[in-house]
Amino acid sequence: MALEGNLKDFSLADMFRLLSAGAKTGTLYLSRPGAEGKVCFRKGRVFFASSNYNRESLGQRLVKSEVISEKQLRQALGLQKIQKKEKAARRLGQILVVEGYLDAGVLEGFIQDQINDTLFDLFRWESGDLRFEPDEVCEEEDIGISVSVENIIMEASRRLEMWNRIREKIPTMDTRFEMAAAPGEKSIEIHLKPKEWMLLCYLHGGKSVTELSVLTGYNDFETAKVLYGMSAAGLVEVVGASGEATVPE
Repeated sequence: MALEGNLKDFSLADMFRLLSAGAKTGTLYLSRPGAEGKVCFRKGRVFFASSNYNRESLGQRLVKSEVISEKQLRQALGLQKIQKKEKAARRLGQILVVEGYLDAGVLEGFIQDQINDTLFDLFRWESGDLRFEPDEVCEEEDIGISVSVENIIMEASRRLEMWNRIREKIPTMDTRFEMAAAPGEKSIEIHLKPKEWMLLCYLHGGKSVTELSVLTGYNDFETAKVLYGMSAAGLVEVVGASGEATVPE
């Protein structure tokens, strides 16, 4: 029997804790006007999550992030298909590691980051319907790695706290930035990371957070976080509605 609720009456964190305490296996569906999401559980732990923000399979995400190649994914999926016919039960993740396509630690860290990124998107929903379908499994997405609910909630809380600080400086994703005409004194000691360099390369003429997110492939939180840091360092500044640069208060 499905378990149903609404985010106004039952928070996502509460639902996660309930499913974790009961060591439930199944799929949690979330919906609101214009958006959908799903979270897959195995014995009370999360092994996959998707939303409008990211609908790709884990294998596709690994390829897109250049952790493995498209050829390696095809070969691993081929081996998995053969093993299913032989009644073998190795998950895609196990095959990728055993075949030497990537290190187990790298795979686990990648999956945890991808799940946390997607769930942060879902945890920001203020309204929406919840429906948990017990024993409805996402076998094609289960590569053998899962994340504990408590770790998910802790990470989401940390990001939400950071997100609230960012929103004080960047109230909407339409906020536009450009390189500072006169970088502040703090910028002299800054050593830019690859993501920061990437954003700076696209800032010519001014770009919104949304535009930069699309151009770089970073999610909205990641893009806003980098801009927030560079703004504090005096490297970038907000562009006003009339085109003039205005430094955030």
